[in-house]
Amino acid sequence: MKTNLLIGIFCLTLSGYKTIAQTTGINSQIETKKSENMKQIFIDKFTVPQKSKQEFLKRVSINRNIIKQLNGFIKDDAYERTDEKGNLIYMTIAVWQNQTVLKKAKEIVQAEYKKEGFDIAEMFARLNITMERNTYNETEKP
Repeated sequence: MKTNLLIGIFCLTLSGYKTIAQTTGINSQIETKKSENMKQIFIDKFTVPQKSKQEFLKRVSINRNIIKQLNGFIKDDAYERTDEKGNLIYMTIAVWQNQTVLKKAKEIVQAEYKKEGFDIAEMFARLNITMERNTYNETEKP
């Protein structure tokens, strides 16, 4: 899509606003359809104080067991290291079939949290855990 936006910018410079709006609209529709069918890579990076490690890992195990049962789940992996301050740096990578199943999976996990009375924000605040979360599209292989 970045290339398409660059093309749109050049169209704006050369041909005016109407052309860029048309070009961007068409390209956005194509990119949206394409990404809906691409695998989605859901990556979380947690920074966990040493004193919070045990409770955190217990919750991670529960969550990983939940997602493995969901439709559209392909696989997950987890990685860890200890930083210079002694914090656990923990990354999880979950691969999903497409955007639609990932969205549904998020809804199911939130419903499960509600059902069990689990508040992830409260847990993170209480244990002083920080998280970075991003979703990536699988890229086409050259």
